[in-house]
Amino acid sequence: MTVGELLSCSRAILAELRRRGVIRTGNAPAGDYAELLVQRATSGKLAPNSQKSWDVLTSNGERLQIKARVVTDPRKRGERQLSVFRSWEFDAAVVVLFDDEFRVWRAARLPIESFQAAAKFVEHVSGYRVFATDDLLDRGEDWTERLRAAAE
Repeated sequence: MTVGELLSCSRAILAELRRRGVIRTGNAPAGDYAELLVQRATSGKLAPNSQKSWDVLTSNGERLQIKARVVTDPRKRGERQLSVFRSWEFDAAVVVLFDDEFRVWRAARLPIESFQAAAKFVEHVSGYRVFATDDLLDRGEDWTERLRAAAE
């Protein structure tokens, strides 16, 4: 297939995943899929697409920020860079790391303080950068099996 044909297939796949309710946007699917898995695992509610700071409201009222990455080589630090935190208006965050086939490789729930301690402000993006290192994830509650079960 040509690059154009592959990209066209990719868009069609994203459209079908959106129609099935697996993802909510036309963006790269990792974030939407991670939000869906956390929503299922917590029996919570997904935030509206325009909601600032948090993505899932749990049944006990906890506001969770969800950060996801596809990691093909766990030793590459850049593959573990999470999307920028622009505010701290959530209670905890769940990091979901997928393997190349979108299986949950590792997941952890951490309190907001863990992210604030690991964050570095980056002026040109007006936000805080955090890397999902093993050290950071080890400080949280392991949610790997919980999210794998939600994927079934």
